[in-house]
Amino acid sequence: MSLSGNIGSPSRDSGTSGNSSMAGSDPNIPRDFSRLSLFSSGTSSTTQDEHFNCVGHAEHSLFCMKKYLQIGKLCDVVLIAGQNGQRVSAHKLVLSAASEYFATMFTGSLSNNDQREITLVDIDGDVLQAVVNYCYTGTIEIREDNVETLLTTACLMLLHEVVEACSRFLSHQLHPSNCLGIAIFAEHQLCTSLLNEAKAYTHQHFMQVILNQEFLQLNLEQIHDLLSSDDLNVSSEEEIFSALLSWIQHDPIERKKHISALLASVKLPFLSPTFLSDQVEPAVENDPICQKLIMEAMKWHLLPERRFQMAGLWTRPRKATIGRLMIVG
Repeated sequence: MSLSGNIGSPSRDSGTSGNSSMAGSDPNIPRDFSRLSLFSSGTSSTTQDEHFNCVGHAEHSLFCMKKYLQIGKLCDVVLIAGQNGQRVSAHKLVLSAASEYFATMFTGSLSNNDQREITLVDIDGDVLQAVVNYCYTGTIEIREDNVETLLTTACLMLLHEVVEACSRFLSHQLHPSNCLGIAIFAEHQLCTSLLNEAKAYTHQHFMQVILNQEFLQLNLEQIHDLLSSDDLNVSSEEEIFSALLSWIQHDPIERKKHISALLASVKLPFLSPTFLSDQVEPAVENDPICQKLIMEAMKWHLLPERRFQMAGLWTRPRKATIGRLMIVG
């Protein structure tokens, strides 16, 4: 039986549609199909709205963006490494989401938002490629041959997690032969945690550190700061003076003129009178400032009743020698 004559065709007799007539005679057919009720009539519903969360959505989206990057689609910027001219394509939105450095570059008042190509001065091409890949994947390979340039670049681009990862990598490589260099590098990059770890390692292994080339290559400020630390792990102050002497003898013509400034970093009152006269005095020759320091140290030994007048940093023993001084003293 055909229903076309009754549903959807106008009624010639009444002027009303057959559909309307049928809907009016059959209450089971809703008048407005766009407003269907989800609940049974006459009953109250306890159904709550549902918040749907696709767990892998963000990861999948980044995966798709990476695929577009690999085939060179929808890329809107080309980064050029200043060191070797290597070109790296990318999407500005992805870079900006991963790095405050790129976000400022592309959205700031002085932004490069309209530039298709941007040259990054002093950036290594391989490291730039690795950093861009990290922005898409969250993974990066850290090796001995790239950690220095990678950390420098990560600091510049404000990739804090990469900075932390590189810092951990370097902290695991600390050795008496490289701890001073790592500390200097960390200070230049403002990596406080790595700097503190490298310093602590240097202080703990001081007697091994001074046997390596890095110690002899320290500049005046660096050697002064190191020898002035109360945290140096030494058994006696004689070891500090011997370390100072070895540094000076590495370049005596240039360094001997600084001996008066550096001798103040040695706690001379904790050197025996014999050591002062037999070892220290000949090393400083006729330097008037050094002679004055030696005389003050001698007073510490010869006039114990006046020691309270000379108390200060110079007369405070290093932490590692306190127990020994108490036993001997």
